Amino acid sequence: MKTFNCFFIFPKIKNAASLSDFQELTEKYSSMLQTTLATLDFVNALEQHPSLFFPFMCYTETKLTADAVENIFQVQLSQPGSTNRLEEARVLSYWRDYLLYLEEKEASPFLEDVLMFGTGLKEVPPAAIQPQLVFQKNFQFPMANVCTNTIKIPILPSYEEFQAAMDYGMQNSPGFGLP
Repeated sequence: MKTFNCFFIFPKIKNAASLSDFQELTEKYSSMLQTTLATLDFVNALEQHPSLFFPFMCYTETKLTADAVENIFQVQLSQPGSTNRLEEARVLSYWRDYLLYLEEKEASPFLEDVLMFGTGLKEVPPAAIQPQLVFQKNFQFPMANVCTNTIKIPILPSYEEFQAAMDYGMQNSPGFGLP
């Protein structure tokens, strides 16, 4: 990790023994990682082009935005020109408005909750993920499958109903340690 000049947030060290143990573990696993990466001359590529690997290997704390969440989800639309596609286009605009609404909000749910709801993650991981955004008829609330990184959003007649359903669905679904 020294190659990238990235160091992760260190756990709280309570005493010198903990610090010593932490340093020992860090050196041990760093050495193991370097040995593993030396296979196929990967370390050499890392040293020559660290900026190319930085986004995949190093954690950076960034504020989640509506645009970022929108770009993370890959939208699954019906055939162009179909009735379903027209409804999906309308609801897709609700989805985008909803993300903007969450970005400006100061109370739950937040954009991080959308990511948690659909992927089980609180933050965008360094390695890119491609969660799916799917439209579902005959359901009033959103559903998610974190194993497949999928959010199914309801096709509702108005933005107000969509927003209320999304808020309710995310706030009342079991989560992964969300406070």
